[in-house]
Amino acid sequence: MTTDRIDETVAKYENFINDVLKEDLRLLHIKLQQVNAEVADLIQQKHTLKVVCDKKVHPDGFKTQVNIGCNFFMEAAVPDTSSLLMNIGLNHYLEFNLEEANKYLDVRIKAFEKASEEICNKAAETKAHIKLMLFGINELQNKKEGTA
Repeated sequence: MTTDRIDETVAKYENFINDVLKEDLRLLHIKLQQVNAEVADLIQQKHTLKVVCDKKVHPDGFKTQVNIGCNFFMEAAVPDTSSLLMNIGLNHYLEFNLEEANKYLDVRIKAFEKASEEICNKAAETKAHIKLMLFGINELQNKKEGTA
């Protein structure tokens, strides 16, 4: 292989690493942040559910303020927390009891954790591809130095 051809191949590899693989890695990192934020939100919902429905803390229900729009709040009393309305996505609500709500949140958390694991595996695979390409570049440059 001639020196010019080796330089051309090395440049192609470097461009592929910088333009494709590193961009893929950046996008995977963004997806991972979104999934982890969703998991954190679900864990927060689970904690809030536990606090709100705890009869020891709120034996007669609880009082809260509800935003009725444009940052206007109205005071509300919730005497019975045996059933809850939960947003399941696309502004669709289902009525759950406490046990069902916890199961629902657990299933969602597990699904997002699985997605997070898959994204981490793809990121590790992309990093391995980058290292393999860098190893190939190094081999080409060593071959070039041997012929020079």
